[in-house]
Amino acid sequence: MGGETYLGNPDLERTNITNYDLRWELFPKPGELIALSAYYKTFINPIIKVYNPTATNPEIQFKNVDEAIVYGLEFEFRKNLSFISQKLEKFSFGTNLSLIQSRVDLDSLELAVNQSLNPSFSESRPFQGQSPYLVNANLNYFHPDLGLDVTASFNVFGPRLTEVSQAGTPDIYEQPAPALDLFIKKDFAENYSVRIGGKNLLNSKLLKTIEYKDVEYTVQSYTVGRTYSITLSYNIQ
Repeated sequence: MGGETYLGNPDLERTNITNYDLRWELFPKPGELIALSAYYKTFINPIIKVYNPTATNPEIQFKNVDEAIVYGLEFEFRKNLSFISQKLEKFSFGTNLSLIQSRVDLDSLELAVNQSLNPSFSESRPFQGQSPYLVNANLNYFHPDLGLDVTASFNVFGPRLTEVSQAGTPDIYEQPAPALDLFIKKDFAENYSVRIGGKNLLNSKLLKTIEYKDVEYTVQSYTVGRTYSITLSYNIQ
């Protein structure tokens, strides 16, 4: 999907959001956490990105829809691993897991056009950009005597709607792309530290797809590459 043309829309209205949430937290020890959250959000006049594949050059425009609903559960956990073995006392593990449901109902005109071309077209779609699940996890090793701090982090999202299509063509979804980052920090010579990092080490393929009559088709496929960095810092005391 390269070379899209973006069109303005002077009729856009601001989005009003109402949010309800409930959170329970437990702190077993300093630096440790167990938490569970539930939330429910309504969006009035949310703004979505609409893709018009029938134009000579693919066009993208932002527009309001009537309403969107997002609700879900979130679990957060952070724990030192010494409870497994004292040999692991310098290791800690953390994770954040989310399960989300979202819905935007199609207006009657869009639904009529889409179902005239594709009778199985759904009466609703997920909220644009909202994944049905999110997973984040990290493993940390911290040795203060050695001045060594190592963190590996992993994250992945569920399939998410990226472009809403018009004229009965299927919507475009971005598929899961697991990501792994690694950072190592070492203190030395009292006030100096060096930090070495690697981002997107898995270099997962970024894939956008459409589905038509239960068959998945690739719209776009690419990778962004790995990123490496090294930073030298001096701490002024």
